[in-house]
Amino acid sequence: MNDSTALAHIFRLVLLGLFLCGGMVCAQTIPPKWLNNGLTDLHFSYVEVVSGDASNVNAARDKAASVIVQRYNLTAGAEVKVHVENGKITSNGGQDMIVSARILDEYVEELDYDGWRVYLLVQTLKHPQYSFENLTVTDQYPFSARTFVPGMEQLYKGQKTKGLLFIVGEAACLGGIVVAESLRSNYVNLINSTHNTQHRTNYITNANNCTNVRNGFIAATAIVYVWNVVDALVSKGAKHVETLALSPYTTPESTGLILCFNF
Repeated sequence: MNDSTALAHIFRLVLLGLFLCGGMVCAQTIPPKWLNNGLTDLHFSYVEVVSGDASNVNAARDKAASVIVQRYNLTAGAEVKVHVENGKITSNGGQDMIVSARILDEYVEELDYDGWRVYLLVQTLKHPQYSFENLTVTDQYPFSARTFVPGMEQLYKGQKTKGLLFIVGEAACLGGIVVAESLRSNYVNLINSTHNTQHRTNYITNANNCTNVRNGFIAATAIVYVWNVVDALVSKGAKHVETLALSPYTTPESTGLILCFNF
């Protein structure tokens, strides 16, 4: 097997690997960015992540919600049955607790053993008569110049494996161009260095093969780059809290507008 044939096989393997890995990555679920957030202290509420483990998803969700009730319930020592209903944390037959809380988002994870873990992003009012700040959880991201750098927008969106694949794929294609062009130039020099007809014929064939492989890598580089740009523009990223929001508020003492920042 000569150099040009080996390079052609590498070219096919690179493309096959990119498409196979890309398909597997697209099927993966991306954990939300808020998963590792700590307690965030807003003007009228707290936002935090709680979790619960159980044998089924509903029980795990209720267990996570009970953490909020136990943490903020003003009736110390009271034991209540907690469950989630329409995004609100309720207890005792559906009656609202002294704790006023709502679920902004959730993430479900299957455990290695027979069970489930549910993470809840919960916003809890500091006083039941306050109003919730207008926070939005989204998987959409604004346009950024990172889109034009292979893999960077994917990494920013939390798609780490996909981002690394774009970086490695683009680098592999560029490396293939350099290697193929180097081999082609070497065969051209060999053609001019001999008068043996058989050798010249072999060198010309190898030079042409390297030219084809080089052009194939150039096309692959363009395809991977365009694929990266399109994916960066249309793919959904890890869920995060909206960057900025201006919302009305009401307290027993006053009303007005409040500005909420990303956390």
